[in-house]
Amino acid sequence: MRVHIMSNLFSPDELAGAALFTDLALFLRERGHEVRVTSTFSYYPAWKLRPEDKGISWRQDSFEGIHVRRVRMFVPSRPTGKTRMLSDLSFFAALLRRGTHPGWRPDVVLTAIPMLSQSLAQRFLYWGRGVPRLIVVQDFVVDAALELDILRLPGLGRILRGMERWALRSASTLLTISPLMLEKLRSVVGEDRRTCYVPNWIHRSLRTEIERQAQRPSPRRPLSLFYSGNLGVKQGLPSFLAQYRAAGAGAGNWSLTIHGGGAERERLLGEVARTPGCALGPVLDEESYVANLRSCTACLVTQSPGVGSNFLPSKLLPALATGTPVLAVCEPGSPLGQEVSLGGYGKVVSPGNSAMLASLLSRWASEPTLLESMRARALQRAPEFDRERVLSVYEQELLSLAAARPVVSTSASGVKAQAQAASKRNGASNRWPEKEPSLPPEGILSPDHQ
Repeated sequence: MRVHIMSNLFSPDELAGAALFTDLALFLRERGHEVRVTSTFSYYPAWKLRPEDKGISWRQDSFEGIHVRRVRMFVPSRPTGKTRMLSDLSFFAALLRRGTHPGWRPDVVLTAIPMLSQSLAQRFLYWGRGVPRLIVVQDFVVDAALELDILRLPGLGRILRGMERWALRSASTLLTISPLMLEKLRSVVGEDRRTCYVPNWIHRSLRTEIERQAQRPSPRRPLSLFYSGNLGVKQGLPSFLAQYRAAGAGAGNWSLTIHGGGAERERLLGEVARTPGCALGPVLDEESYVANLRSCTACLVTQSPGVGSNFLPSKLLPALATGTPVLAVCEPGSPLGQEVSLGGYGKVVSPGNSAMLASLLSRWASEPTLLESMRARALQRAPEFDRERVLSVYEQELLSLAAARPVVSTSASGVKAQAQAASKRNGASNRWPEKEPSLPPEGILSPDHQ
C-alpha cells in the first residue's frame, strides 16, 4: 500500500502531532508499506525556523528511509490570530504548488486537523483521481480559535466553519480521539460520512524510554506538580498560575515545575516570577521527561475554559504509562475531564476555582494513600493506548480504504445511499474494545475490523 501523509508537523519538530505522525509513518514503513510525507520545514514548538532552512522554498529530504517533501510556510515570530491565518494560507498555497510527489500516486491520503490548510489542500491535490482520503481530527481548530477570541474579524467564524466542514466531508473516513469529539464530529459532517473513535497512542521512542526507566525504582518527590508540553493559548497556563497563587499552593510547600515551548512562553515568564515555588524550563528530551514524570507527585494537564470540547491532550498518555496521578484543570464535562474522572487516576478541578484546588492539594498532602490508588489505576488504564494496538487499527482502516477506493458521490441518490451505508457501518459491529472505563460504543473501531 502506498500512503501519502500530509502534516505540517513532522520530525525534527517536537511535541503535539509531530511525534505522533512521525511515529505513524515509521510504523507503516515497518509493516512494509510505502510511505511518503509532505510537510513544512521544522519550526515547532519554538515558532522559529532553523537557520539552515531559512529562504528555501522546497526541499526533498529522507527520514529513516521515508521520502519527505518539505515546502515553505510563513512562520510568524509572534503567533496571533491574524498571523496564524497567514501561516495557514501560505501552507495551503505551497501544498497546491508542490504538495505531491511527482511521478508517484498514492493508494490513500492521510492528513489531520488542527491545521485546516492541509485538509483543504488534499481536496484539490487528487481531485477526480479516485484516491480515498482519511482525515484525523485531533482538534477542532476553528472552534477553539473563535472561543478563545484569537480570531476577531466579524463574520469570519461562519466562513471558516463552512470551509472546515467542506474539507472534512471530502474524506472517505474520519477518525477522532475521544468519544465526545466523535459526537461533535458527526454533528459537523453529517451521517453520510464514516466517523470513528480511535485514541492517540504513546509513540515508539517514548514507550521504549518508559520501559527502560521502569527497570529501576524512582522515589516520588512529595508535594510536586509537573507540567511538560505546549505552552499555547489553549493550555491557559498563565490563568492557572493565578489560580495556583490564590490557592496558596506555594505557601503550602507545593512546588510546580513547567517545561515546554510555545506561543505563551514569554507571557508565562512574568507569571512564573510572581508564583512561589514555580519554575519554568525548556523542552525536555525524552529521558529527562520520563524521569520527571516518574519522580513527581502528579502530572498537571490544563485547558483554557470554553475550549475543552475541542481537543484531548496527548500528554495525558505518558502519565498513565508511568503510573503518575493526573491533576486535570479543565471543565468537568470536557473529553479530558470525563476521561480522568472515569479512569479514577486523577482529579478534575474547574479553571479559576482556587478553593477547590486548595482543598484537593491539602487532601493529597495529608492522605498519600489516595495517590497510591490513583497510580495503580493509571497503570491499569495505560494499555488502552498501546502503540501496536492503536496503529494496527490505523493500518487496517487505510488498507480497507485502499482496497475499496470509494468514490464520493454528490448526486442526491448517491448521498442518500452513502448516508445509509455510513450509518450502518458507524453503528453496527465496529468497536474500539474498551476495558475500563466503559465508553460509548457507537462508531468505535476494533483491531479486527476488516
